[in-house]
Amino acid sequence: MSVESSTQEDRLQQIRKLTEASRSYTYAASLDEVFRLTVDIAAELLAAEKSLLMTAEDDGMLVLRSAHGMGAGPATDFREPMSETLLPTLAARFDVPPEGLLGVPVVVSGTIRGVLVVIRSAASPRVAEDEWLLSALADQTAFALEKRHLDEIGAFREELIGIISHDLRDPLNTIGLAAQLLVQYENLGEAETELARKITRSASLATRLVAQLLDLTRARLGSGLPIDPRLIDMNDVCRQIIDETELAHPDRPLRADLVGELTGMWDRDRVYQMLVNLVGNAVRHGELHSSITLRVEGGESEMVIDVINRGDPIPPAMLPTIFDAFRQGRTDVRSRTRGLGLGLFISQQIARAHGGSIAVTSSEREGTQFRVRLPRGEIPAAR
Repeated sequence: MSVESSTQEDRLQQIRKLTEASRSYTYAASLDEVFRLTVDIAAELLAAEKSLLMTAEDDGMLVLRSAHGMGAGPATDFREPMSETLLPTLAARFDVPPEGLLGVPVVVSGTIRGVLVVIRSAASPRVAEDEWLLSALADQTAFALEKRHLDEIGAFREELIGIISHDLRDPLNTIGLAAQLLVQYENLGEAETELARKITRSASLATRLVAQLLDLTRARLGSGLPIDPRLIDMNDVCRQIIDETELAHPDRPLRADLVGELTGMWDRDRVYQMLVNLVGNAVRHGELHSSITLRVEGGESEMVIDVINRGDPIPPAMLPTIFDAFRQGRTDVRSRTRGLGLGLFISQQIARAHGGSIAVTSSEREGTQFRVRLPRGEIPAAR
């Protein structure tokens, strides 16, 4: 075999090993395992006696996170600044010629967060290609570091939302109750009474937003929304929704069509919350003064709920993400308040918690229709 053919075969083997390494990173259980894989693969790919992975602390100093081919001694006291003299310092520490070291930066979001180094007894004649291979491994490490950072930020954000939301409930309830008492107080003037009503409405809105944030936290950090299924009659829930909608929005008649067997094992409060969200969405985004249809059909094994409104259809590009959290949906210039964009997300979580589903279709001809399917559940036998 010629020298050129041998070189090509060696390079092909290195690329294959690099591909296998990428698969190994996918199954790494921890960041420390990623670091260990990096130094081991770097030493194997580049035929190096030693390899080192260093990451930067908050003060900018580099510390050794993993090493191949060396004892624990050098790792315990290694602490060097990130500078152009790093490789010569390492060469002196390990008593190797500077040309025997090859190092590449570990770059995370545009910032150097570490250095990957291999140490060989002699310089390789394929420096450029070796640097490319080492950089590819460094990129894998950078990706793992960035993912870890984003995961930590996400977990902190979710926990913070949950803590703040939980602690806000009691003072908001106190404000709401106090405002309701003021409204009922006979000696208040007209202006003061209206101010108390505004406080009541604002406290109610804030309480609803806090409840949505708590539900978001439960859905994201746990295994879904908690539910307490009991035998209920969906007819009662729907009648409550109809009465409340007619009182709050007399210009938006809610036409109900309730047929079939409407009893089942569901969480009444959660189902009520889901219907409030869906009907409220129809009120906000439907055509002014148009009616809203609430159709409920109880089948043998499931109940199907349709909430339908007329008006501008949902743009097709929005449909795939309509149930995502913090999606504000269509712009509504008529609404004086903006929600968090959690209503449809929570509705989907409620349906899923019951083992059901929710879907949407929207067109100018047929209107916008949200369809919920809820399994009836196992109804206990009568005694």
